[in-house]
Amino acid sequence: MFHFFLFRKKTDPVWPEWKRAVYALTPPVTLFCASVCMGLVLLLFAYGPYSWGAFQGYFRSGRILVMNVLPVVLVTFLFYGVFGRAWSAFLAGGGVSLGFSLGNYFKLQFRDDPLYFEDMLVLREAKAMTVEQHYNLFIDKRMVFALVCLALGTAALCFLARGRLGGWKKRLIVLGAVALVCGAVSPAYLNKKAYDAVENYEYLNRWSATQNYIAHGFAYPFFHSIGDFIETPPVGYHKSEAMELLSAYTDSDIPPDRQINVIAIMREAYADFSRYGVSGLDLSGYDLYHQLEAESLTGNLVTNIFAGGTVDTERCFLTGNYQLKNFRSNANSYLWYLRDQGYTVEGSHPYYQWFYNRQNINCYLGFERYRYYEGDYETRSAAIYPEDAVLLPEIYSDFQKNKATGKPYFSFSVNVQSHGPYATWDTGSPDCFADETYSLACRNAMNYYLATIWETDRELAKLMDWLRDDEEPVVLVTFGDHLPWMGDGNAFYEEMGIDVDPGTEEGFCRHYTTRYLIWANGAARALLGKDLQGQGPDISPCYLMNLVFQQLGWEGPAFMQAMTGMMNMFPVVSSASGLTMVDGRLTADIPEDRRALFQEFLYLQQYWRNEFLYE
Repeated sequence: MFHFFLFRKKTDPVWPEWKRAVYALTPPVTLFCASVCMGLVLLLFAYGPYSWGAFQGYFRSGRILVMNVLPVVLVTFLFYGVFGRAWSAFLAGGGVSLGFSLGNYFKLQFRDDPLYFEDMLVLREAKAMTVEQHYNLFIDKRMVFALVCLALGTAALCFLARGRLGGWKKRLIVLGAVALVCGAVSPAYLNKKAYDAVENYEYLNRWSATQNYIAHGFAYPFFHSIGDFIETPPVGYHKSEAMELLSAYTDSDIPPDRQINVIAIMREAYADFSRYGVSGLDLSGYDLYHQLEAESLTGNLVTNIFAGGTVDTERCFLTGNYQLKNFRSNANSYLWYLRDQGYTVEGSHPYYQWFYNRQNINCYLGFERYRYYEGDYETRSAAIYPEDAVLLPEIYSDFQKNKATGKPYFSFSVNVQSHGPYATWDTGSPDCFADETYSLACRNAMNYYLATIWETDRELAKLMDWLRDDEEPVVLVTFGDHLPWMGDGNAFYEEMGIDVDPGTEEGFCRHYTTRYLIWANGAARALLGKDLQGQGPDISPCYLMNLVFQQLGWEGPAFMQAMTGMMNMFPVVSSASGLTMVDGRLTADIPEDRRALFQEFLYLQQYWRNEFLYE
């Protein structure tokens, strides 16, 4: 009320200059203080489901506080320049900042994955996932507290900062000042050295990508992730040098007598729980898949993602990229090469075409035709996630139809039936637990999940039986994209004693590892003169197509040939953590005798990602 009584005689004919100055400064100063307080309040959401100690750690670092509070202040003053009133600016700026903080909070709660700048490109998908996949939004004490603070702050400013920022010139000055400050501080947000120097790991693990993010708050790592979104070439990169490296290889045609058909299927959230030693869990349902593995080449696929982000594994497989770019035009992929070799290149995903922008990006990657839910699978199934009993027969049917063209065939499909999250209520699925000590939610989710993937195993076995005696040589490739969601904050993994903590090497491997299978029918084996069986190497998704080509006796395009050599030296290159497998061990530091070679890997990857080589 100080402001009200101090200036209650504003109508007096003569107003002292000091009073005019204080009156003019009170709204912005009060607004600044209020927005700083709101920025501090929003840090309550930054640590998500992790330890309260992480929140306390924010207050032991001046850099963390400044870098998280400053964006809230700037957004608030942006609205001050637009509206001219402190209370409305605080309400709008605080509301927008709260919205982003809640988005990050829910993402951490549901997927143990923070909000990155690039996620802004898939807001539509996020909304659909929330509505259609039974993520249950909730209100807790943190949210109530933040909303109360927002309301009280707005009400207080109505009384304490009544002055209006009059005139468009003054508003432009404010907006200009906000723009200048944004420009001045942006390098600080992108500075990797300063970012890495921040210490808040007493309760968090710096080697976990999620916990490393949380250690910095929310606004700070969110804006820092712009640096990952805007691709920065490797140190020392020169386009001409990368071209010279690639010129050492020459595209190799597929021999006419080796034009084998390839059908690839990526399985949503596939995990073989028989590998984890879960007490009291009936795993007999995996027997069928293990029979299929026995007649195939199988191995571990060390992905970059966990419980979400399907397209990372998908597009790394198709492109050979170890990390993805923001696809906005035609991009190099092995699909363009196969088309040049005379192959039909198509596929299916029985879900919405806008999901992960597949309707555009699949064209950029070289697919000639791709089938989606709209106008296709929606007519074949009433399920939200059309069943694999529908998808896999359609994949086989498309292969059969292609025979009329006389062209060899490549298809890549992604199933959706096993998409999470999984029902934590009783759906009538068989109970796979003999041990009733597990929570009901855990048991129900696992029962539902296992019933779903075992249905896919049966459909996969049927498809292999159809292909087994086909006169055309066919190789089938199937692999998982990531491990499944199992409870908010990985609660069910923890309950089952499965360590998925990426902060240790064992936990890291379990966190990111799924399985791949490469199988050949009789005609393909006769043509190749060998059986595709046994244990394959542990590899990143960017190398899986290399392995397929290698088994088929194809050298492939120049880039693939270069990457096959790299696969032998660096079989796992993780874009999620920066770790690389060298001589069977994961390391953040490439040995000195391999550093030059690893730089070549990075240069070739950079060139392949950004210089389209196909017409």
